[in-house]
Amino acid sequence: MYPRVLLVGACPGANEEEHGRPFVGNSGQNLAVMLQRLHVLRPDIFPSERLDDYSLINAHSLPRYRGREGYDGRTEPLREEILANENRTRFATQIEHLEPTTIVYLGVTAEFAHEITETTVAEFQAYRTSHSSTPAWNAKADYIGIQADEKLRQWAEDRLEQII
Repeated sequence: MYPRVLLVGACPGANEEEHGRPFVGNSGQNLAVMLQRLHVLRPDIFPSERLDDYSLINAHSLPRYRGREGYDGRTEPLREEILANENRTRFATQIEHLEPTTIVYLGVTAEFAHEITETTVAEFQAYRTSHSSTPAWNAKADYIGIQADEKLRQWAEDRLEQII
């Protein structure tokens, strides 16, 4: 296991709320496929291709999905919601406990939490890649005609970069 490598998603969905852990739904299945490529591409960052070998958290704790009571139509939290005091405290407490040395933000929304990370963790390497949700990777015109698993692997490779 590599618990000091932290993968940060935006927020829980329906499956994550039901099971009480991140990345157990479709995005988690997609992320598992992405990790196959990322492990080959950058084993220094991704020493395993198994999702369960990493620490997993969300930038915000409120589940967002259609059908949820109080659903406001957004599937991701706003930057202000991620940086709000209550969520800032929750996120900082979790990452302090994990003591990550490598953090990978999965999507723009997850990356909003980087501001919290910078004030909480002394030394770490940060990377970004895109969110693993199907709408995110399935819309790129360059991937037309490519099988789903290969699209995901290519998407992961195309979108991985270090945050300076």
